[in-house]
Amino acid sequence: MKELPKVYVSPIDKDLRNNKDMFYSKLLDPKKDTKDIMREIDKIFHSRNFVYKSKVEITTNDGIIEATIVGKNQSSLLTLDGKSIPIATIKDIKQL
Repeated sequence: MKELPKVYVSPIDKDLRNNKDMFYSKLLDPKKDTKDIMREIDKIFHSRNFVYKSKVEITTNDGIIEATIVGKNQSSLLTLDGKSIPIATIKDIKQL
């Protein structure tokens, strides 16, 4: 077997500072994207349990609302009692 050539290794005499600080925002505030909210709303409206109304718990910027939703349009959910809940203010929605 042949001998390989010698390789020069420089000694490290100084302090290395090549580490970078990292920020992970997922730990701070878990919030859903608008696309995820729309997917959850579509899942409720396309479920086998939905005939013409569905009882849901909606978490908005103002608080938690329990409502019976009967329809939706591009920007809001429509409830059985005639109220309109803007989709932009919804943080989470769960079917009861």
